[in-house]
Amino acid sequence: MKANASSAYPSAPAGPGLNAAVERYYDTTLDLYEDLWGQHVHHGFWDAGERPGNDDDRHAATDRLVRELVAFAGLPAGARVLDVGCGIGGPAMYLAGPLGCTVEGVTLSAAQAARANEKAAELGLGERTNFRQCDFMANDYPDGSFDVVWAVESLMHIADREAFFAEVRRVLKLGGTVAIATWSVRDGELTAEETRVVDQILRHQVMPSFSSLEEHERLAAAAGFTDIAIVDWSANVANSWEPGFAQVKELDNGRSMMRDLARDRGVDVLGFFYAGPLMLKGFETGAVTYGAVRATKPAAGD
Repeated sequence: MKANASSAYPSAPAGPGLNAAVERYYDTTLDLYEDLWGQHVHHGFWDAGERPGNDDDRHAATDRLVRELVAFAGLPAGARVLDVGCGIGGPAMYLAGPLGCTVEGVTLSAAQAARANEKAAELGLGERTNFRQCDFMANDYPDGSFDVVWAVESLMHIADREAFFAEVRRVLKLGGTVAIATWSVRDGELTAEETRVVDQILRHQVMPSFSSLEEHERLAAAAGFTDIAIVDWSANVANSWEPGFAQVKELDNGRSMMRDLARDRGVDVLGFFYAGPLMLKGFETGAVTYGAVRATKPAAGD
């Protein structure tokens, strides 16, 4: 099976059903992620060969991933940024704080948007940030509204990635930048066992498909972007799914606790617990990858 945007291991339904499922998943797991992972609901970044350490190391690693993406994409200080899939606002607090950016964050989860606005107020960043429930693929921003479109681990939840890049280009100013960090899949054929693991990850994490980093590069070029670059960070982030980092062991009180959570919040919440072993296996086989994409909307006359 070839890994590409149109047939890359489909799982979750597209359209409104997908959006509702994503919203429900993040509404029901918001406190689990924040309690265990802190403000950053995404992978950590280590030098190759490093191992996760204590809580401080874990938080430093998630902070570092944000800084690595800022550096890779060359984000300018003071930029006007649209954060697609902003979560509870972890990366946005760095963009609005040390970088002095103005950040608009959109998420399918009303609970996430509310928590992000609370966090911004607590940190004194309310005047430079705004978070709201909104489907980026049906947003109301005027053309050319932003210097940067930022998407950390959100593109996997969008089924039509060709349309995503077209919409990114629309809302960017001339010369603007898109910066993406994303789960991905190895370009080319997967074995039957690798495909099975990928399918399980997609189902439990409410994602319609994976695309390869190379496919993201092709889609950006087809949408008319220039200065496109990709980088594979799989070796730098894979440790994020070790139990010591994910902290799932702290919740491991047996099947009775998982049954209670499923009864109270719905069975979708169990995807939170299944993610770790599946992602570890995906990284170990090389079927699952992770990387960053940057690209530029051409300036007038380019």
